[in-house]
Amino acid sequence: MNLDLNKNQGRAAGTFGCVLCCLVICGTIAFIAYLLLGSKSDLAPRLWRPVVIELNGKQTVLGETRQMEFWTPSAKTKDYLHMDAGVVTINEQWEAIPSDDANVQFGSVLHSNKYVLGYRRVEVWGQGRTNFKPGWWWTVSVLTNCTAGDMATSYHGFWKNQQPVYLEVIDNRGHD
Repeated sequence: MNLDLNKNQGRAAGTFGCVLCCLVICGTIAFIAYLLLGSKSDLAPRLWRPVVIELNGKQTVLGETRQMEFWTPSAKTKDYLHMDAGVVTINEQWEAIPSDDANVQFGSVLHSNKYVLGYRRVEVWGQGRTNFKPGWWWTVSVLTNCTAGDMATSYHGFWKNQQPVYLEVIDNRGHD
């Protein structure tokens, strides 16, 4: 009788060991799958969603895009610049434009870039590192191939200013 009892205890211990081993293996596989598949959910949610809606109602979300926003002078800006002996100070001279034709030309430069999807500009008043004054606030939609550095290079190249440019960048990368 003792012999049968020891045999059953041995089988139970062996079965428990097999079940434990299977649980450890399955748990390891599940953990690895979570690491591999779960990393996609670590992306931040989209902050905005650019959507193209066709005439037939078909909607296409443009992924991997961003918006860049910045200020440029307007024809009104020159009336609010610092003067020294009746002349606009040297570091603000680039802001003294006679008309808004320069902004129209700058828009053409932006639109000619293959990574720029489009832009809009609105007349604004604001203050950053300089005095309160009017200008244009641009919102430019770009593909993610266009970096803030690329936009700053275009800005400096066109406006010929020697100060840092302030850009606000809103990324559309992420998940729904």
